Amino acid sequence: MNGLLILLFLVFGLFLNAPCLSASTFVPVDDESYYLLQRLEAEGVVTGSILTTRPISSGEMARLVFEAEQNAGGRNTVVREMVRRLKEIYKPVNPDTRFVKPFDSPYIKYAYTDSDIKNFSYNQEGDSFDKGSNLRAGLTSVAEFRWISFSINPEVRYSEDDTDVIARRAYGVLDLSGVDITAGMDSQWWGPGYHGSILLSDNPAPVTMLRISNPHPVLLPWILRYLGPFRVTAFVSKLEEERKNIPEPYFWGMRMNFKPLPWFEFGIQRTALLGGKGRSEGLNTWWKSFSGRGENKSGSGSGDQRAGCDVKITLPFRWQPVQFYAEATGEDEAGSLPSKWAYLAGVYLPGFITLDRVDLRAEYATTHVSGSPGVWYNHSVYKSGYTYKGRVIGHHMGTDSRDIFLEAAYLMPEFNGRISVSFDMEEHNLSGTIREKDSELALKADMRFAENLACSILYSHGEAKNPGNMSADDKKSNTVSGMIHLSF
Repeated sequence: MNGLLILLFLVFGLFLNAPCLSASTFVPVDDESYYLLQRLEAEGVVTGSILTTRPISSGEMARLVFEAEQNAGGRNTVVREMVRRLKEIYKPVNPDTRFVKPFDSPYIKYAYTDSDIKNFSYNQEGDSFDKGSNLRAGLTSVAEFRWISFSINPEVRYSEDDTDVIARRAYGVLDLSGVDITAGMDSQWWGPGYHGSILLSDNPAPVTMLRISNPHPVLLPWILRYLGPFRVTAFVSKLEEERKNIPEPYFWGMRMNFKPLPWFEFGIQRTALLGGKGRSEGLNTWWKSFSGRGENKSGSGSGDQRAGCDVKITLPFRWQPVQFYAEATGEDEAGSLPSKWAYLAGVYLPGFITLDRVDLRAEYATTHVSGSPGVWYNHSVYKSGYTYKGRVIGHHMGTDSRDIFLEAAYLMPEFNGRISVSFDMEEHNLSGTIREKDSELALKADMRFAENLACSILYSHGEAKNPGNMSADDKKSNTVSGMIHLSF
């Protein structure tokens, strides 16, 4: 059975089983709520969550917060305070609710950096800071009318050399019997990774797309119900015109999540580039792309394809909860199966030993393929590679690289706050003789001083050795940023 028929069958199953609720807007993929929910999931307080496909809707957030509230009795102070904070933000959804919030969540952010290198600007929806002072100011306008909702996030971006006004995100959501159809610009994050993701992340600017998804996990009909709660997301978009040799190719993807056991979740995913100026975009080409045929053909082939899978295992032991996760994705195809694999793996330890306020995390990822230098995120036909507006769509480390990330966090629930220190080390051009090595040490504090006032402060120090994979003087970067966020 080819990918198109699978998708149609699953969507049909969703219409049969999905609850009829109102359309709600999505929680941005970088929102702190995901961190809080993951901690609650690792503690076993939330079991009905599928958090490896983001964004999720605010309505789904409210459902998960309700579940957490039911299960938080007798838990430690940190857990109960997390639930309390999430309950303040996400209220139960009334299907008949209608509202317009033209000035929801205004924010202002100032950043100063003493370097013009961009190595340490990633996972910021395509944004990066210029040398000197940088200012960002914006807000979110939201409107929800039962079966349809809208969200737009205009933002002013100022640096010492330039000022721009952009729509950071802008989309509408239509709910059809529990299935969401989204049109507009938004970021996506696929996979269990915390610091990076192989296929889709918020490293590039949000892509304009048409997306179909079920906002709440459902059970599929027939024997497939034994696979547990299920979510599917499929999208199609057109990338930018300013690309090397083939402007405006189509970009599509599909991801499915299953949770057959409360402690075990797995996902399968696929993305592809096809068409574009000078290449076939007919039904036959789309058929080849769905069926995985014609990879790398220079004429009318189906384009550039990637596919993989991931797992997350949650062991909510009272003495030490732990989460293990891993992702494996193939860049190419051989014998109708993915090949030339990239990998990501991590471990998360919430409430380390008896220290309820301390979280530890370690994550490793690599796109190095022995014997195939630079194969990841590059393509012989699509010269711009797996990028959007110059940014890798997947893991920010790029091709032929590896990344090691470590983080320790101290939670302060009485302030709805968290202080974290992280260390990141990347090594590039692993198949070459001269390798760029980037290291970054960051200290971040997030606090909420009042119900509607939050503040975030970040300091990072980065060093790049052999920048551009060339023997050169080392470069250093220091960045200080602060952000004030209001909510109404």
